[in-house]
Order: sequence, then C-alpha cells, then structure tokens
Amino acid sequence: MNDIAQKNTTAYLAHWAYQFKLEDAPLPVIERMKTLILDLLRVVSVGSTLPWSQSARRVALSLGGTPTSSVLLHNDQLDAARAAFVNGAFAHACDLDDTHVGSMHHPGASILPAVIAIAERDQLCGRQLLEAAIVGYEASLRIGLAVQPYMFQRGFMATPTCGTLGAALAVGKLLKFAPTELCGALGAASTYAGGLAQFYHSGSVIKRINGGKAAECGVLAALLTQSGIWGPRDILEGEAAGFFTAFASQSDYTKITGDLGLAYRLMEVSTKAHAGAGRLQASNDAGLELASTYQLQAERIVSVEVGIPKVIQGMLTRNDPPDLQSAQLSVPFSLAIALAIGHTRGASAGLRRDDYESALRSPIICALSSRVKCVLDAEIEAMTNTEEVPSRVTIQLDDGRELTAKVAHPRGSPHRPMTWQELSALFRDTVSSTHSPEAIEHILKTVAALDYSSTTRQLVDAFKQDLH
Repeated sequence: MNDIAQKNTTAYLAHWAYQFKLEDAPLPVIERMKTLILDLLRVVSVGSTLPWSQSARRVALSLGGTPTSSVLLHNDQLDAARAAFVNGAFAHACDLDDTHVGSMHHPGASILPAVIAIAERDQLCGRQLLEAAIVGYEASLRIGLAVQPYMFQRGFMATPTCGTLGAALAVGKLLKFAPTELCGALGAASTYAGGLAQFYHSGSVIKRINGGKAAECGVLAALLTQSGIWGPRDILEGEAAGFFTAFASQSDYTKITGDLGLAYRLMEVSTKAHAGAGRLQASNDAGLELASTYQLQAERIVSVEVGIPKVIQGMLTRNDPPDLQSAQLSVPFSLAIALAIGHTRGASAGLRRDDYESALRSPIICALSSRVKCVLDAEIEAMTNTEEVPSRVTIQLDDGRELTAKVAHPRGSPHRPMTWQELSALFRDTVSSTHSPEAIEHILKTVAALDYSSTTRQLVDAFKQDLH
C-alpha cells in the first residue's frame, strides 16, 4: 500500500475524495467545519470594505459573466469563477482569515469561496457544501505539509498554490467527478498554481488577493476538466516536473496519504484574534497580557526582546514596516502595538486593521518597534510545531524592572481553539454595524443547520447586508 501511495499519490488522494461522504467525518470535524464557515463570514465582513477588496470587486464586475453566484454581502452576481475570486479576495484582505501553521496556508479564503460559488449556482444543500469543503481543506493542507517548509524556502506561497489544488478537488467533488476526473482537475489546477513571496521584502498589495486567486483558479480548473480539458493525472508525484519536484527541494508524500480519512488536518487550523500573520499571534497575546497586567505605558519601555523560532527570522522580523501589509507581517511592530494598547483594551483584545493604520502614523509606536529585538530561543524553537508558534516576550522598564510573559498556545490555535460561542460573539461584534440583531441570529442559525436543513442559497441570502 505504501508503494502504491508513493507512486500514485494523486490517484490516492482523488480516490479518497471520491469516496468521502459527510457521514464518514466524526461529528467534531463537521462542527469545526461549520465554525470555519462562520469565521469566513466574519473575515469577509472586515475585508470587504478595504480599498483593494473594492478594487477587486470593480474589476470583476467590469468583466461581466453569467450571473449565477453571489458576491457575499452584496447584491452583485457574477459567474462562479469571478464570484469565488471576489469573495476570496474579501476573505484574505486583512490577514484575519484562518491559517494552518505547518502548511503555511490559508485554507478558508481559498477553498470556501470556490465551493460556495458552485454550490449556490447548482442549488446544492448544506451537507454537500460541508462535504466538499472538508475535501478541499484536507487536500490543500496535506499537500502543503508534504512540501513545507521547502516550498516557502524556494520562494512560493502556499495559499495560491496548494489552495488552488484543494479548491479544484473540492469543486470536482461538488460536480460529482469520478476519480480519474478528480486527478485531471488537480493536474489542470497545477497550471494555475503560483504566487511568489517577494512582497515580504519589497512590499506590495498583491498578497491580498492570494485567496481569491486560488478560489477562482480552482473553479476554472474543475470547469475545464468537466469540458474535457484536464491536466496530468500524476501531477503531485510526477518525476519530470510534478508539483513536488517543481515547488520544493524535498517532499514527503506520507503527509498526504499517511492517515488520510482517519485524522483530519482541518482540526489543526487556527482562527485569528489578531489581523496579522499566524506566526505573530502569540507575541501579540504576550504583549497584551503584559501591558494589561502591569498597566504599561509605551514610553516607559526601554527595550523588548522576543524569543522566536528560526522559521520567523528574516521574514517577520522587520522593525520599520513601510505599509499596512508589511506591518501585519512584522513581529516587532505588531508587538509594539499590543504593548501600547494593552493597558486600555485589555488582554483579550484583538489587533484590528485600524490599530495598524493608526500605529503607522504614531511616532511613539514606531519608536517602540525600533526597540524590539527578535532573538532565536531554543525553548521556543523546541515548542514550535506544525500547529502553532509560541513566543516569549521580555521587557525592560525605565525603573529597572524586567517583566516576562510566555505564550505556549496563542488564542485560536488548535490547543486553545475558539469555540462556536466565542466565534459567534466575535461575529456579532464584527457585523453589528451592518446587520440587525435579528439578522445576525438568523445567520448563526443558518450556519449551524448546514448539516441537516440549510442550503447554500439560504446561507448566501442570510448574509446579505441588512443595513438596519
């Protein structure tokens, strides 16, 4: 079986996806999937208003297309591929969307917009939506785990690569593809897979649409396959120029096939309290805890040391980010914000987009960021795994005191997950300006009932802007 799985990894994955039924998944997996769908609606509410999101929407609307699928929160309808693009761009717009540390991937923004667009178009039920979503999450996360960190070291991003393949497989599931067609859809998706990490060094806005690009391309790959244009059916393991070979210097196929159907990687997905990279969530939690507990003022902090694992070094350690996107990818700058606002907002606060925008204009926070030093920490390195990145923060005050906080499990991580109740509370707070209390409760009930009564169309309609 191992030899078959290695030589036919693509077929092995496709066969599992073909056979998978929602009732095969344990109840906690189904409930978690519903929670992740609710979280998608939360982050779409935040991201849809941002300038780059509205630019993506305008471009898509200008291109036209058969109106079959909704732009979330709006009355616009586009073809399924472009609707998936816009909704994925909304979801990923503020770096608040769900994330998986080990695969370095944002599955929600790439998988869910694709399956929602097709499931709405074809008037499919909530169970079919959940079934395809689980397939897409599992495939994209496992493919990511098989190639990371080597793919990232080569300069490629996981969301527009692994996410594209996962979205194609999920849409193929909705379209009732046979295993051979599912293999062809994965092969077709590889034509679209791409996305470079140069923005970590040079800035730009393009990262904001990575989720939308993956969702759109996954839909297109599946629709092309349905029309007879399919890709290599051995695309993952192909020795000449398959996915493993092209995107990574090393790969491990067992990360895909090893416990497929027995364990679910989506249970390792983190939801975010802070609008920033997944690997800085723990540092923010530690900063808020220190500032809240000791009622710290930024001006009194002489120096800050952050214990980090090697994977962060160089990528997330810039002290002087020039723009919002760079700020959300900076441990020192995010931590400086947390230390500056914790005394008023408390340890349970979440860093928001407007916190970053205000901080970029604040001489006090910019100066504090320059006093943050990231150092490799052996204990933090040993605690880092494919599910979460911990942090240790030590500060020196102007009165000589030294204060330390260590966060082993950031909020929203697999070992400290946000429950349905916690995410429901966050959702209520997020959409309170656009939806009435009655509309909010209707949305929550619709998501909760996806596995037994709700349809995809009902979900989309419930979420349309209420403007009470």
